[in-house]
Amino acid sequence: MKALFDFISKLLAALSRAAGDKAEEPDAPTPEKVSTVDTVPGWTGEPPYRYLDVSRYQGKITLDGWRKVKAAGYKGAMLKTVSTNRKLSKRADGLYIDPTFERNYRGARAAGLDVGVYYYTYATSEAMADAELALVREAVHGKELTMPVCVDVEENKLKKLSTLDLTNVVAYALEKVEAMGFYAQLYTYTGYSYELDMQRLAGRWDVWLADYTGKTPKVDYIYHAHQHTSKGSVPGISGNVDLNVTTRNYPKIIKTKGLTRLREGTWLKKRL
Repeated sequence: MKALFDFISKLLAALSRAAGDKAEEPDAPTPEKVSTVDTVPGWTGEPPYRYLDVSRYQGKITLDGWRKVKAAGYKGAMLKTVSTNRKLSKRADGLYIDPTFERNYRGARAAGLDVGVYYYTYATSEAMADAELALVREAVHGKELTMPVCVDVEENKLKKLSTLDLTNVVAYALEKVEAMGFYAQLYTYTGYSYELDMQRLAGRWDVWLADYTGKTPKVDYIYHAHQHTSKGSVPGISGNVDLNVTTRNYPKIIKTKGLTRLREGTWLKKRL
C-alpha cells in the first residue's frame, strides 16, 4: 500500500511540475505580432511600421476595404505590377500588368496608405530584365510612390543560373530601378537567398526578406523589411494576405530624396 501511495504521490508531483512548466512557457508568437524591432529610429508613427502586399490573388478590394485596412493599423501597401503568364498576357513574351494594379493603387492611395510596387521577375538576362522593367515603367508612369520599387526574386526557374550570373542580372535590374528615379529594393526569402550573393546585393540595396518561421530571421546580411506570414487575415480583404514589418521609415526617406515619381528621360524611355 505504501508503495502504491508513493507512486501516486510522485505521479501527482510530476504532473504538477509539467502543468507549471507549460503555464510558464510563452505562447508561440502569432504572425501579426512578429516584428523586427520595438522602436524605429526617426519613425514618428507607432512602430513597427506594418504593411501588406497584394496582387490579383486577393481579388477585388473595394475602397471601403482599403479603409478597413488602414483602420486595422496597416500604414502601407506594396502592389504587384508586372509578371509573366502567357494565359493572362497578350504579348509574345508573356509579360502582363497585374489586372488589379490600377484599382489597388487608386484605392490604397484614397484610403491614405503609402504605396510601393513590386514585380515578379523571370529574367535570366539583361534583355529580359529590360523588357520587364519597360512594362513596370508603363504601369507606374504618372503615379506617386512613397514605398520602394521592388524586384521580387524567388522563381525556381532562375536557379539554373550560377550564383554569379543570377546576382549580376538582379543587380542590373536594381540599378535600372534606381535609374528610373525610385528607391530600389530586393525581395527574396531566406532559403532562396542562398542562390544569390547577398553580401554584394544587401551591401548596396535594401532587402525585404520573407521568413515564416515565426521568429526574427537570423542571416549574415542586412535586411530592413520582414515578410512574416503569407496567411494573414486583414479586415477589408478576402483570403490570405502577406503581412510585413519594417525598421525603416520608407516614406520619409523616399520623399526626402525625391524618389516618388518616374524620372522622365530615363534609359528606358530612350531605348523604347
